Amino acid sequence: METPLPIETDYPEEIFRPDLAPEYRAGCAKAYFKTNFLARRLFRKRVDIAFGLMPSGPCDRALDAGTGAGFLLPGLAARCHEVVGVDLAPVLHYTKGMLDKRGLDNVKLAEADLLHLPYDGPTFDLAVCLSVIEHIPEPETALKELARVLHHDAVLILGYPIENAFFVVLKWMTRIEKRSRLLIQGKPLPRGKALRPHVTDCRRLEISVEKIFKIEARRDIRIAGSPVYRILKLRKNNG
Repeated sequence: METPLPIETDYPEEIFRPDLAPEYRAGCAKAYFKTNFLARRLFRKRVDIAFGLMPSGPCDRALDAGTGAGFLLPGLAARCHEVVGVDLAPVLHYTKGMLDKRGLDNVKLAEADLLHLPYDGPTFDLAVCLSVIEHIPEPETALKELARVLHHDAVLILGYPIENAFFVVLKWMTRIEKRSRLLIQGKPLPRGKALRPHVTDCRRLEISVEKIFKIEARRDIRIAGSPVYRILKLRKNNG
């Protein structure tokens, strides 16, 4: 069965404005619909891999950690009895509009910090955290917090960029292409700096991962033969 995903018209046109304030650009849906071909392919591919790594059995409660505009939520809602999406970005009101438009009443949204999740103990059977952990200066703290709210046999799907030289060049070229295209079209340029820059090195991150979780699967997305994004299927290390 094909995974249900949002479509562009599930969101208001304003969310795609190039001059959207930085705090709204964090986690917005623009990456899936309004970027260049390579970027859109990368973002969609990571979603496909993430869902492919999820357990096929029934899921009671799932957590989308750093949900942003909620691109994963329809797919999670189709698999799980209840889904919770958490984020600190003000883009959540756009996410709520998308959920209402799609009639997804088994999804809840919460404004919450991944370093301090508002749950007393093991709550979720599945958690997904894509393109979030690299923005957190204390990744091990966030990983421990995710482990704390997962049941002992739960799965965490964790995705993050591999910031090698090729990735850095690709990101720079994408930024230049975007600005050039906007200038040619006479559209406003993005305002301000990125709200949440990448601050975590993937090597340091993986050392932290292996302290807390067991790696069951590892998938890399490659462009021109070079790995640029990694997705892990993890289980909590209860030993």
